[in-house]
Parts: sequence; structure tokens; C-alpha cells
Amino acid sequence: MKHIPVLRYNDLRDLMYLTHEHHLNGVVVDDAALEVMLRIEKTMQRLVELKAPGKRNRMETADANGNYWYQVFTANYKGFHYMIIRNRQWRYIDLRSASYIGGERRPDVWHGNVSKSLLKLEKHITVLVDSICENADEYNAYVEKSLPYSKRDGIIKRADLNRICPVYRMFNNPARVVDIVKKSNSLPLWSADKMTLRIYIHIWRILYEAYRTQDRYRPEPKSDFANKSDEEVFVRYNSKGREIKGLDLDSEQDYQKWYDDNSSYHCMDVAYARIHLHARRKTNRWGNENVPVADGQWYFSLGFCVYGYSNDVVNMLEILCDEGIGVVCDETARLLRIAEETDYVGITPGANKYSYDEKVGNEITLPCVDEDITAQQVADVIDATEWEPVRKVKPINEQRQ
Repeated sequence: MKHIPVLRYNDLRDLMYLTHEHHLNGVVVDDAALEVMLRIEKTMQRLVELKAPGKRNRMETADANGNYWYQVFTANYKGFHYMIIRNRQWRYIDLRSASYIGGERRPDVWHGNVSKSLLKLEKHITVLVDSICENADEYNAYVEKSLPYSKRDGIIKRADLNRICPVYRMFNNPARVVDIVKKSNSLPLWSADKMTLRIYIHIWRILYEAYRTQDRYRPEPKSDFANKSDEEVFVRYNSKGREIKGLDLDSEQDYQKWYDDNSSYHCMDVAYARIHLHARRKTNRWGNENVPVADGQWYFSLGFCVYGYSNDVVNMLEILCDEGIGVVCDETARLLRIAEETDYVGITPGANKYSYDEKVGNEITLPCVDEDITAQQVADVIDATEWEPVRKVKPINEQRQ
């Protein structure tokens, strides 16, 4: 913007070293820094530009003018003041007046002395806010024009993303996926009057063996599982498999004991913290009243949320089909949308591997140029994406009108 000098990266070097990966609980600043931080708190909570270092020393994407873009958030609650500086990607700096709300103020003697950098930041923010109060439209137009797409949010049709960048295609054979999902959905559900460790371990072993031997990157040979009993595989590979020692594998009471003692430790996971096999009993409680088994009967559900494990779940559903074992898998509709390319992919700086809904199947960051993706492909993705409007800034007096 006119008449507003851009901060140099080196001006804030002391701050930029205080990333969240090294200071998980934030940094309690000293008195001098807190004084400046409190003044900034009264000034602004919006984007700040930094003049990026030379190209050889850049650790993130700069805009066309060679600038980094950062957000500054300040707030306070019951006397607890904090400031967040982040680039909406991996850099996240957390400055605080205390370690936590209501905590005793104890400045960090090693890292809290950042008043010099904060003074430079304060000067920049003050000029910037004065300019916004004079002409907010100019600032908003500048942000809309200049903010890099790598810092924006949008959605792209999966069909377009896969066409432009085939490296993002999840399934090499989408027709196979559709066929497996339809077969799985047509199977009658497996059910039983009681659940025992022997039953659970048998189903778990079937799925785990399929998961490991059909891995798309490093499949294990089937010989690793040959001549091994279900119990041997379970004890070795389940996170709490060893806890079955001394339990009666045919006792429902002992299954329940193992479940109660270990369910908080991922014992129901086929792929640790990623793919889950649950034995469930149909009750009158909300959530399973539509499951087509008799009340009181046990059945299995297979679930996942992390997009990268989609192929593994398909492989598991296939082996279950081969064994004639029907399970509840609420994510089959999601798998179909991915295979048939009828959903969207979210593009956001802070992609969340757990995020998805009926419209957006998964999130990614904006593709960058590498050995698999060209600059033209990145440009084509940007053109094909439906970008959210950048949030506009208004002076407080305008917001209250």
C-alpha cells in the first residue's frame, strides 16, 4: 500500500525464532515486551506483510513483490493477554503475559526479551491501522489483489484436480472401488448373540493381514502371516494384544474386561489411530436403531477418517466380501464420491487430514512446483478453484454503524 514501508524479516528475527514447535506452551514475555504487546493489542488484529529474505534463504512462499504474509491476533481474557503471529501454515508464534489464564506471571528469562522486535512491529501496525481508518477500501483491495493463493481457502472439483494433477488421484482403478463398495453394501450384516475375544481377534486378524500385505508402498509378504494363529498375530501387532494374556478367549465377560481396560489406548484400531474396527451391540440408544440386526445382537463397524487410508479401507472391505462378512461402514458413501469424482477437495494453508463432509472429501494445501507438478499445473489448479472472498477489514466505528 502507499506510504506504508514493509517490515524486513530481519527486523523481527528474534520473534521468528519462537515457533510453536519449540515452545508448545507459548512464551511468557518480559515486562518491556509485554508493555509493547499490550499497546499492539489495542491497535490491530489483521494481516501484516514482511519483506522476505533473499530467495536463497526463503523458507516459505513469498508473493509477487517478494513479501511474506502473516496474521497477527491479540486478545485478553480475565487479565490474561496473548498475541499470535502466524503465516497460516507451519509457523506459529505464541506470546503471553502468563503461562495460562489465572497463572502467576513468570517471564521467560531466555526467550521473553523481544521488546525490540515488538517495537518495530508496533510502529508498522500503527501506521497500517491509521491508513485503514482513513481508507479501508484501499487496504481491502490491496489484500484481495496481493494475498498469495497459498494463504487462501477454496474448493476444487475432484475431477478437475485429478485431471490437472493426476498425482492426487487416490484410486488407480476407480471401477474396482465402486464394485467392492456395492458388494459390501449388499452383504447381510454379520451378527452374533455374544462377543468374545476369539471372535473379535479373528475378524481383526483378517483385516490387519489385508492391510499389511496390500499396502501400496511397502507390502509385507503373505509368508509373514502364514502358519500364525489369530492370537499370535493379535498379540504381536495390536496395540493392546498382549493384554489378552490370562483371559478366557470364549468369555463375553473377559472380552468386556479387555475392552474396558484398553479401549482408551487404540486397542480397536487396525491401523493405529486411523482405521477402527468396533464390535457393537444393538441397543435402544440413539445411533444404531436402524442397523438391520435384532436387538441385543452384536455386529461390527469399520470406520476411518484420514483420507490417505482410503485404499486400505477398500482392501479391507474386499477381503470381508470374500469372506462373506458384512459390516457397517458409514464411510462407503465417501469412498464412492472419491472414486466417482463427484465431490470436492478443499484447498487451505492449514490442511486438516481429519476434515471432510458430504461435499468436501479431504483437504490439501495448494500444490507447489516439484518433480511431479509443473508451474502451469499449479496455475491451472488456481484457475479451477472456487476461492472464498478474503475477509474484509472495517474500522470499529464503521462496524458499529
